Amino acid sequence: MIDFRYHLVSLISVFLALAVGVVLGAGPLQNSLGNTLNDQVTSLREDRNATQGKLEQTETAVNERDEYITAVAAAYLPSSLTDRKVALVALPEADSSDLETVTAQLEAAGATVVARVSLTTAWVDTSRETFRSTYSGQFAGYMEGVTGTGNTVLGAGLATALTSSKEASAAALTDLLKASDSPLMTVDAEPSEPADSVVVVGPRTTMTTGEAPTPAPTEGMSLVAWNEALGGLASVTPCVVIGAADVKTDLVTQLRSSQTKVTTVDSVGQVAAAVSVPLALAHAQAGSSAAYGFDEGAEAVMPALAQAAASAEPAPTDAGNTDQ
Repeated sequence: MIDFRYHLVSLISVFLALAVGVVLGAGPLQNSLGNTLNDQVTSLREDRNATQGKLEQTETAVNERDEYITAVAAAYLPSSLTDRKVALVALPEADSSDLETVTAQLEAAGATVVARVSLTTAWVDTSRETFRSTYSGQFAGYMEGVTGTGNTVLGAGLATALTSSKEASAAALTDLLKASDSPLMTVDAEPSEPADSVVVVGPRTTMTTGEAPTPAPTEGMSLVAWNEALGGLASVTPCVVIGAADVKTDLVTQLRSSQTKVTTVDSVGQVAAAVSVPLALAHAQAGSSAAYGFDEGAEAVMPALAQAAASAEPAPTDAGNTDQ
């Protein structure tokens, strides 16, 4: 009998608790809960509007900054590359808008883009490493004094093809670069005359939805191959490489960490980086190499204007070419 009474009291307690909850929920707590939820929704809406406002302000500030940089460049760039002939080289995944922006700044500096080519992933495909090593032997006959790995020789061959005043050598090297079912190079704009320097435009860093940028997939690709190839290119002719340096596998990061002797500009895609390219090229033509930009490894934000102007003196004809 005691057990029955115990269970009966327990059941009555449960039902009383439910009844009290229903009464309170339908009465005084209803308004309190509703007000709390409304306040939270209002607060979230205000936060969203504030964030949107800050984003719009930031976008406006960035646009105004780029307009300012462009205006300043129009005042300082002219004459820094007067009468220079530049070949533009696009690496795989390079953004076409970056190529156009760099071209515009080179032309504003007085240079003429006399050729435009695109390199393929055959330069860095690990499955074609033996092919590159063997194939580079065919390039050696058109150059002298070039040593190093097959990738280095191929890079030097690219530079010679774009800059040599010896038409036969330049044509032969160009044909080798375009040959095979998987060519090393495609020609976007046929050379109108030999270049005296080269600008290489690399890809931006691929962004994910996370907080940090991540590099483009590199499976089956040798990052070292670009270091060697662009080092070989820069050993033949003045060269500037503009690309990304956000993560360790980015092009410019790799060039800097490997201490490849080539002038680099990071933050590709930003107006400031494109403006720095002609000034950096003027320094490179004077025989110096440096790292410019905002990311790790940069030695200065941009090249010194006074030095760039002094470096713009005409170079000897066919300077830096090592072909026979």
